[in-house]
Amino acid sequence: MQKETNMSVFLTTHYMEEAAEADYVVIIDKGKIAAKGTPLDLKKDFAKDTLRLVFDDLPNLTKALDEHRVIYETRPQEIVIKLDATMGALAILEYARPFIRGFEVLNGTMDDVFIAVTGKEMRP
Repeated sequence: MQKETNMSVFLTTHYMEEAAEADYVVIIDKGKIAAKGTPLDLKKDFAKDTLRLVFDDLPNLTKALDEHRVIYETRPQEIVIKLDATMGALAILEYARPFIRGFEVLNGTMDDVFIAVTGKEMRP
């Protein structure tokens, strides 16, 4: 809209899904600018992607992850790994493949950015 009409729209919101659609975001915490940038840049700087592994063989999977010094969280049916870079999932999947039956890579969100920047959980 800005390019077509030479006009900017200033929107305030507590809904990070809305903020993710903006061209530029400023997060204000306690009256001060805590972070600013495009949603893509903010997610790159403050939010980590997540790799979820649905396991068939938990003991061997955790052994492989431990051997490669991967930090992970074990849940009832899955292992969750925070990634420094999305492409890091490929190396993990290579040695985890024999012990899993599925996986999912979830991109970091603007909610993750907000929590990282302010240290506060989002309120429903």
